[in-house]
Amino acid sequence: MFRRLVPFILAMALIMVIFTGCGERSMTEDEQDDIVEVDELQDGKYLVKIPVSEQGNYPMAHMEVDNGEIVSFKYSEILADSGEEKSEDNYEYQDGLDVIADLNEQFNQKKTLAEVDFDAVSGATSTKEEFKNAVNQLLLMASNGEVYEPRYIDGEYRAQAEEPNNDWLAEVLIVIREGQIVGIDYSEIAVKDRTSSKVVFDNDNRAVIGADDKPKTEPVEVKEGDKKSIENYAHLDAFDVMKGVQRLVIDNNGVDDLNLDAITGATGTRETMLELIEKALEGAV
Repeated sequence: MFRRLVPFILAMALIMVIFTGCGERSMTEDEQDDIVEVDELQDGKYLVKIPVSEQGNYPMAHMEVDNGEIVSFKYSEILADSGEEKSEDNYEYQDGLDVIADLNEQFNQKKTLAEVDFDAVSGATSTKEEFKNAVNQLLLMASNGEVYEPRYIDGEYRAQAEEPNNDWLAEVLIVIREGQIVGIDYSEIAVKDRTSSKVVFDNDNRAVIGADDKPKTEPVEVKEGDKKSIENYAHLDAFDVMKGVQRLVIDNNGVDDLNLDAITGATGTRETMLELIEKALEGAV
């Protein structure tokens, strides 16, 4: 792999990235000082992928340098479940999409962050910060000649468990783009009609706790072909594990040397998911 996208600690030491919500404001002088200045750029292709957020999306950017000049660049924000770039079809915040389009156009024209007008389109402050962070990392890579080498073949890869577990059959779809794992859709599908249970939530979407200090549940009918969800399955830790493994594998671009210490509970779900991901990736190398 390409040296883990320039050690993130180095990038963070040089780049003061402020993760805030969307909102309109002007760039301060201190933020302008966060722009990394490099001398000569070395030829090659470079890629940076920022870790998946709690909201299930993340930025990725790639750049090509030829004869010391930036000849192509693209920044995008990707949905971890599908591997799709944010668009009007899958993302409801138009200001974020407008900012991404504007910043891409500006940087492709000007080739330097110092000349990018981050206030040309209002809103989406966090996207502007992520954009600056990604570009700075790419410039550091290009100045050091840390050329990106794709690990996988682009495409969609699937794997399915050999047999169901408790009437749920596990399967996974992995999306590869630019040699990177950009999307993981893991699911468990009911193989027959059955009665299951689900957790009862209050109006604030919090689990209702019973006298036994456990979440209250109620019965629910599951039909063959239904996807396991909080609407038909009461063991909520399984869904936390699914999201946790998804984030780890996308961030790591594979299953090698994963640190699973933070993924607790639902051990069977975790092991099944990792096995299927590894199986699906066999076709991508």
